[in-house]
Amino acid sequence: MKAGRALVPRPAWLRSYGLGAAARDGIAGLILAILLVPQAMAYAQLAGLPPETGLFAALLPPLLYAVFGTSNFVSMGPVALVSLVVAEAATVGGADPATAAAVIAIEAGVLLCLLGGLGLGRLVNFVSEPVLLGFTAAAAILIAASQLPALLGIDMARSGDLLSGLPALWRNLPGTNWPTTMIGATALVLLLFANRYFAATLWKLGVHPPFRQAIAKSVPLAIVIGAAFAASAYRGEIGTVSTVSAGVPSMPWPLGSPQLWLDLLASSVAVAVIVFVTATAVAKSLAGTDRRHLDTSREAVALGAGNIAAALTGGYAVGASLSRSALVEDSGARSPLASGFASLAVLAVLLFLAPLLSYLPQTALAALVISAVFGLVKWRDIMAVWHHDRVEGGIIALSFLATLLLGVRLGLAVGAGLGIAHFLWFSSLPRVTRVGSDDGGATFRSVRRDAVEIDTLPVLVVRIDRSLYFGNAAHCEDEIYARLAAHEGVEQLVLDMRAVNAVDASGAAMLLRLVHRLREDGVIVHFAETHAPVAERLKPYGGEVSEFHRTVGEAVESCGVVLDDRIAYT
Repeated sequence: MKAGRALVPRPAWLRSYGLGAAARDGIAGLILAILLVPQAMAYAQLAGLPPETGLFAALLPPLLYAVFGTSNFVSMGPVALVSLVVAEAATVGGADPATAAAVIAIEAGVLLCLLGGLGLGRLVNFVSEPVLLGFTAAAAILIAASQLPALLGIDMARSGDLLSGLPALWRNLPGTNWPTTMIGATALVLLLFANRYFAATLWKLGVHPPFRQAIAKSVPLAIVIGAAFAASAYRGEIGTVSTVSAGVPSMPWPLGSPQLWLDLLASSVAVAVIVFVTATAVAKSLAGTDRRHLDTSREAVALGAGNIAAALTGGYAVGASLSRSALVEDSGARSPLASGFASLAVLAVLLFLAPLLSYLPQTALAALVISAVFGLVKWRDIMAVWHHDRVEGGIIALSFLATLLLGVRLGLAVGAGLGIAHFLWFSSLPRVTRVGSDDGGATFRSVRRDAVEIDTLPVLVVRIDRSLYFGNAAHCEDEIYARLAAHEGVEQLVLDMRAVNAVDASGAAMLLRLVHRLREDGVIVHFAETHAPVAERLKPYGGEVSEFHRTVGEAVESCGVVLDDRIAYT
């Protein structure tokens, strides 16, 4: 995408929108709000902010996503991973947590808008799947650990890593509030049971969408309300959320000093990366047959605009929730306005039900957060990667440990660095193999791997299995000379270029050097199955001194080899 195009709103869903779609979106939005309200408050508590901050953050971002985004189902709002990063960074420089959270949201939003506006949304692909698996699994543990004090009724300072958090929790265990613990533990067990079995049970009972989703997703809210009734029996012994004033939000002002903005920049970058990567993954997972409409640059702009809007309305950094987005899809939504209708429901709660929110116990919200992060640990995907490639399995483990021991921001940086380092190492050692044919030249396969016994000597055919660039050109050159040295009397060399999709200046210079040196030694080099763009890149470097052939078979035959089942040399 060209720079600037993603900044222009282009909501494709408007072209076919009507009353029927609006009715479906309204129903889906109400169902979403049932889950969104308690989650938003719980995630704000995770971020170390007042619960109403989460509700404020759920108001405008969905509407801006509907204008700029490309998915019909993405639900923007408070999410656990972003909340954890905000919790780590919100105390930097002794700033007010609400001010620091607003600064992070604005900085992350600007970064995302710049990324999308410049058409660089594809950069999301540089955070690998193994890194995400290890990072999110460790983040899930950190999130759960951060909620244990609230679950147990212990008053202690927050910690961003286990090395300092667990010993502090152990020292404060004697201060456990047992009524709080009992209510929180009961709520957690009920939430886990409901998440695992309730929806399936409703289906077996004959309850189908959208009523199944409405009933199933109302269970967390019902459990939190039940915990509030149980806590009221203890007359103030159990901590509840702070009083929420009825009304619309306002932006915290002033937004700190320039030094605070600089101090929070690293955290803002981490938030931007987490928001972009996870939201893109959510959008792709729900895209289905419409994936061709997903535009990562527009997604970045939508996410950035949503974060800026959240900060300007008293909220904090937001992302895309997989569970809530899947609920939107299952509820029959027809456009992103479904999340907009949910925002209206949240606004109604703030205007008319705000005083009642102060009865919600903190331990129940902590249980809600802990139950929600179980899905971040994807054991099946982790084991699949481990069986696929032990090195990438090691990246999962190292990303996991780095996040646990160093915290979310440094853990993500270490994981991303490991992923890029693995890519560079992997791409710098392409396979260079000798190929032959035993079917009259119809196919050419690796002599070693496929046990092709009939060869073409004194014509040596070598295949390069990756694009050539400065990082692997020297290795390829060495490997080609090694193949030549292993076979005496080679008179002509055919380079099978079918897997070489691109060649940079270093790769082209290497090939030219190879051609000239081998010609001096009496070996003629031929290029076969070279892609047209690659051939064009080679010509300015002297590629015209070699012959280019459409197929490997044609190249071999031009060298005097008769390609039949016996392969003779004339």
